[in-house]
Order: sequence, then C-alpha cells, then structure tokens
Amino acid sequence: MKPLVRRTTTTSLVLVLSAGGVLLPAVELPLPEASAVTPEVDEVRVRGVDPAARRDPSALRAAQGHDEAHADAHPDAPADAKDDDGGTAGGTQSGSADDAGAAPGRLAALSPRTETLEFLVAGVTWDAGSDEEVTEVALRVREDDAWGAWQSVGVEEVGADGAGVPGGRAGTEPFLSAGADAVQARVRTVSGRTPSGLRVDVVDPGATAADANAGATAQPAGSANAATGDEIRPALVPRSGWGADESLGEVWPEVSGRLDAMYVHHTAGTNSYSRSQSAAIVRGIYAYHTQSRDWPDIGYQFLVDRYGTVFVGRREAATDNPIGAQAGGFNTGTIGISAMGSFDSASPTSSLLRSLERVLAWKAYRYHMPVTGTVGLPNGGSSGSGTRSDPGDVVRVPRILGHRTTNFTACPGTRLAERLPAIRRAVNAMKNAALDRYGTVRFTTGTITARAAKGNQYPIQWPARTRFHWAAEPGAVRYQVLERYAGYRSPMPNERYWRRIVTVTGTSANLYAAEGLSVQYAVRAVDRNGRLGPISHLVRTTRPVPFASMARTTGTWALVRNGSYYRDRAWSTVHADSRLVVSDVERVTQVRVMTATAPGRGRLAVYVGSTRVGVLDTDRPSAAQRVLTVRLPRTMSGRVTLRTLDDARVRVSGVAFVRW
Repeated sequence: MKPLVRRTTTTSLVLVLSAGGVLLPAVELPLPEASAVTPEVDEVRVRGVDPAARRDPSALRAAQGHDEAHADAHPDAPADAKDDDGGTAGGTQSGSADDAGAAPGRLAALSPRTETLEFLVAGVTWDAGSDEEVTEVALRVREDDAWGAWQSVGVEEVGADGAGVPGGRAGTEPFLSAGADAVQARVRTVSGRTPSGLRVDVVDPGATAADANAGATAQPAGSANAATGDEIRPALVPRSGWGADESLGEVWPEVSGRLDAMYVHHTAGTNSYSRSQSAAIVRGIYAYHTQSRDWPDIGYQFLVDRYGTVFVGRREAATDNPIGAQAGGFNTGTIGISAMGSFDSASPTSSLLRSLERVLAWKAYRYHMPVTGTVGLPNGGSSGSGTRSDPGDVVRVPRILGHRTTNFTACPGTRLAERLPAIRRAVNAMKNAALDRYGTVRFTTGTITARAAKGNQYPIQWPARTRFHWAAEPGAVRYQVLERYAGYRSPMPNERYWRRIVTVTGTSANLYAAEGLSVQYAVRAVDRNGRLGPISHLVRTTRPVPFASMARTTGTWALVRNGSYYRDRAWSTVHADSRLVVSDVERVTQVRVMTATAPGRGRLAVYVGSTRVGVLDTDRPSAAQRVLTVRLPRTMSGRVTLRTLDDARVRVSGVAFVRW
C-alpha cells in the first residue's frame, strides 16, 4: 500500500515580528507551476467467485448508485429519446439466481477484499474479445479504515466509432474515491461465466504542489469581442494545469466535421472529494483510460468538478472537436462533458451546473449548434457499447442529452438527468445573449482554393505518395491537412468525420494513401491565435486495389515483370475467357485499368455482377502503358470481372475504381 502525498500550498504570507509586535503586510507568493505527474496503476486480478468472500452476508447486497439499465432488462426500450432524458433508462430489474431484486444476470465474479496502494480512481476492465456479456459491475472500497457500501459502476464502450478504429479493453466508467486503500469487485454476466482478463485497476495519480491551485491558475474566460466563438468561453484548466503526462497517450487524429449534439456524463463513486483533489482525479481518469483501457487519450472532451472548475480533457478539445469515447456508437459529431461525481441520489452542486452550462453554451455558440429541438444521430457502431439502437440506425435525440438516452446506462444519474430540461433553457439563453451581443461567429480565415490536380493524382492517385497544392490564404500561419477514406469494399464515411494528417507552413503537402483506398483530402487554415478556418476540399481520388486483390478465377495467367509496367509487374494471358475478379466493390462509378497496349493485343469485357458494362481494347498502333476507362451507367456495387474476349495477349498491371 502506497499512501498518497497531500500537500497544502500557501499563496500569501504574513510575517509577525513577535519581538517588536510588528505586523508586516501580506506578500503574494507565486503559485506553484504545474508539472507532469506519472500516475501509478495497480492491478487486482479477479478469478471467479471467491468462496470466502461469497460467505460474507453483505456480498450480494444491492448496489447503491445507478443500476445498469441493460438491454435484457428493457426489451421494449425505444431508440428515440424522451424530452426529459428519463424515460428510457428505467429502473426495472430482473431477478438473478443469487438474490431477489438484483441486477440482471448471474453472479460471475466476486473478489476478496484486497488491499491496494492508496487510490483516487478505480475501474474494472476485461478482454475486449470476451464472449461474456456483462450486466452489472459493482465496487466497494475502504476509506479511513471503514468499508463503504456496494456502488454500481456503469459499463462503457470498447472503442471509438465513426473512424473505424478499434480500441482497448472493455470496462467501466471511472470510479472516484477521496482516498481508498482496499477494494472489492462484483460482476454479473448473462451466462454467469467470468469474462476473460477480468481485473480491477486502481490509480494513485500522485500529487503536486500545484493541485491545490488548479482552478486559480485556469486559463481565463474569453473576453474577445469579434465573434470568434470564444467570447463566452469559461475559464479552463489546460492539460498542463492538471499535470497530464503526455507520454501516456497520443494525439487522437480523428475530428468531427461539425457539432450535432453534446452529451452530459457523470462518473461513479464519491462526491466528497476535496477541491485540492480534483486535478489529481482528472489525472487518475486519464491514466485509467490510457493505461487500463488502452485508449489513446482521456475519453471526455471536458470534465467539471463539484466546485465548478472546468478541466480540458481530450487533447485539443479547447480549439477543435476531437472525436472522444463519450457515447459508443455516437462519438462522431458530438462531445462529452463529464460531471465528476455520482448523481443518482445526490444532486449536483450549483457551481457544477453553472460551469456545465457555460461549457455547453460556449460550444453551441462557437459551432452554430441549435440548443433546442432534436437531431438525428446515426449509430456508427461500437463494440460493447450497449446502444439502444442498431448500427446504421438514425435516432432522434435532444441536442443536449444524457448518456442514457442512446446507451443502456443510467449515466448521468437521475438527479442530473432531471436537470437537463433546465440546463437546455439556460444554455439557450446564454447562446442567444452571445448572439445579441457579439453576432454570429465568423471564421478568422476564409475558404481555401485548391490547385488543379494532375492526371496521375485524379481521379486515380496512381503514385502512393504525391504532392497536392492550394492557394495561400490571408491570415493563415499554417495549414492543417485532413482526410477521410474507406477501402473499396466499404462505404465512405460522411463529412461528420475527418482525420488530421499533417500540419504544414507552406501551401502544399506530400500525401500518402494506401492501395485500395478512396480518399477525400481537405485543408483548413490556422491563424496566429490557433483558430481554425473552414474545411476546404482539395480533391476526391482513389488508389488502385492491391495487386493480390485481382484474383485469377478462370483461364491461364502468368506473372510477368517489367520495369515499364505499373508496380513493375502484370498478369498476362493469351487465352480467351480468362478472368480477373475483384470482389465486393462498393459504389463504383468508373472502372479504370492500367494495361500494356500494342498492335494485335486482345480485348477485355468489364462486368459488375452479371452486367456487362463495357469493353476495353488493348489493340493499339504502338506499344505503351495506358489507362483505359469504362464509365458505368449508374453507381454500382458487387463483383467486378475483367474477362478476355480473344485468344490474344492481354496484360493487366492495375485496376482502380472511381467512386464519385
């Protein structure tokens, strides 16, 4: 067990000269500067039901806090939200084999009471590939030599949606403590079997002299008057202010192209942490998400403590909209603000509510997001997220909503959820007041004009890496290049999602794309204050499919190598009815084939599915490497077949599909 060091920092000094009875004036001392702190994480393995722990009469007592609102307990829960965010989370429970009135599922794991290092944050995790469906996780901890009651901890998603990036271990939301040194965990699953890799992770976030003053050293609230969007920004504690060790994570490159809705969250565990513990708790959540959940960064864009201090969570959340992990299936086009505390039976403080409203109003004003009414959010799918709808469904939700609206969880807790209608009204009033005073937010830089792409860049990007250019934009000191992409077998993501590639100071970028991808490149200006301009399109293009994707299904094909061919090789045949096939092509508008032409060469018929869409003739007066094109009568999907029509030589070195 490692005790947490707690320091008290004084910011003024009064000296009394007792000999002469002289009282000297107060001297203001500089606040200690925050420094990166590396948290310590301890793992407690949980291997099924411990027999001695099971004999404890209190082992199966109902957990306090929110009971997991699980799909099996709510088979008729609607996908669309009710206006008060309270109708779909429910509180009904199905009985279990262990105790009446328990959460749904069967007892799968119960750990012994285990001493640990002293911690402020804990959570339960398990292997993302586990087949077991977790229906309840509960923890109880020892603080000040006394064991508390069981508290339910909500299950969160495995990874981010929208960008197609899998992520990390399955697990729970973070559980807060004011300083515990022992823990016990209880887990229920549908089958009663223990999830593989089950463990409790506890985090000692360490301590720094600056923790006590994190709120006092926050970056000041916005005060601009040019309608840049930051006029009503609340005071923010930056990542450096809460002591983030940036080596624990990485910049998350996926960003939302627009803001459609904002989620309100809460954590689990205590509400009784001190003001000086808040920064350390944020560090603990950061360590839990990056080290225990294996995420690249903290999941929430912002966190608000019970004293009203606002902490910047995910990197660059103050200047951009990085996609977080706040609501599995619905992370793209949204942000999440986590209220630090549990609000199932306890009410949020007025300070917390006021700061929460200010963050929501700032973001709504800055990104032109309506506050009232509803919006359709597409379910992007996310493993282990417990979404109330199916991937691909579009659900209508309030613009400001609780996590429980779209996912099977009781987050942000009954007491905070019931405040959401009032929060929306307050946020709407604050946004309208900003519009009246400052006007509509305008970009400080304009739309960027793209330079025309070359023939080998568009509509097919034949080189793996090539340089794209754009015109200089007044006021820009650098440019951020973005992309969105999909393989030829997948639908393109919509423009709610972008991936940042590189930031450059010039007006060109040498960009790489893997074979088989369709890519849309874009660029936006960054001014001297770090403000981002509008996203401007550069080009939409496609890379040829990998050579191995051209399957030889019929006839005799030989691999030939020649330095003049694309990729220095080609499939060659001299027989009719020889076929090259690329399967499962998604939404193609043109088929382009890189082929060697010469006098006396043969023809290729092109099919999509069973439909013949064109013929390519490689019989040309002179030998050359050419790109031949078939334009389809409509956007088509399916298997693309190249079929030789003659007993004459045909050589194919590349196949590409235009998708726009």
